[in-house]
Amino acid sequence: MMERTKSQRVLVTGGTGFVGSHLVDLLLRKGYDVTCLVRDPARLQWLTGLNVRIMQGDCAQPESLVSAVRDISHIFHVAGLTKARRAGDYYAVNHVGTANLLEVCARHNPGIKKFLLVSSLAAAGPSPDGKPVMATDVPRPITDYGRSKLLAEEETIRYKDSFPVVIIRPSAVYGPRDRDVYELFQWAARGVTVEVGNGEHYINPCYVEDLAAAMLLAAEKETQSGSTYFVAENRVYSWSEFRNILGATGGVKALTVKVPYAAAYLVGIASECVGLLTSRPALMKRQKVREAAQKDWICYINKTETELGFKHAYPLQRGLEITWQWYRNNNWLR
Repeated sequence: MMERTKSQRVLVTGGTGFVGSHLVDLLLRKGYDVTCLVRDPARLQWLTGLNVRIMQGDCAQPESLVSAVRDISHIFHVAGLTKARRAGDYYAVNHVGTANLLEVCARHNPGIKKFLLVSSLAAAGPSPDGKPVMATDVPRPITDYGRSKLLAEEETIRYKDSFPVVIIRPSAVYGPRDRDVYELFQWAARGVTVEVGNGEHYINPCYVEDLAAAMLLAAEKETQSGSTYFVAENRVYSWSEFRNILGATGGVKALTVKVPYAAAYLVGIASECVGLLTSRPALMKRQKVREAAQKDWICYINKTETELGFKHAYPLQRGLEITWQWYRNNNWLR
């Protein structure tokens, strides 16, 4: 085992989650000494049995972060909410939590080599004109999730002259362990896919292993502090193509149900009401319907390829094949 030194000790927030756990796996394979900040050490999920250092802490409580950030060379801030019962929860976790972590880092580890924030294409918003969204474009988030991520980006940029920071904006991330896009697999396995609104829609998907690889490149490469990089497969798929490949790779035949925006919006209201009664985040909120109705969720990743040397390794068909197999092997799907 490699000797523990500051030069190779990294901190990952959100390591018990979908994206964070895949990043932890990659960091361990590359020989990094990994510390994971977790709120509840009794719920380690994908970290169980791994050679990682567990530090209990919560980004909502700055005093709990001090020990975790000391003597760390890189911080990968992956923790965040993708679903919430109340809009305010997004801001409390994604925005304020990021601000707290940055402030503690500035006070107790100002010599950090790099702080990496995992944001989202949602912070930039959908393309308004059919052209891939660029990092230099004015952000136009359309949901509270997207706005909370944009505020987290702005907090991160505030520290760009204090220590090196970099922002990663992945598009729709999918892969083993995911519970968000998983819902599409569930419906497809039942023989149904849904399309909201009229006309064709376009996306840049992002396989989780490609995202983890891009994050590590962004941490290791010399980058201008404050840089923003989109991460996705460098190919645009129509929603029809995505549905066809989803069905083919899963060996299922699914009927596409086209739902008018107004009807989907009503479903969103009903889902939110159920969420309030059950104290669980709604599966299909009105803001999710608004996202699904947008024509173009596409981004420009040439900068990511040029400056970081990133090349996606998992085209959609391969990524979906692996994901279907994982869900079935782990009894998430039959």
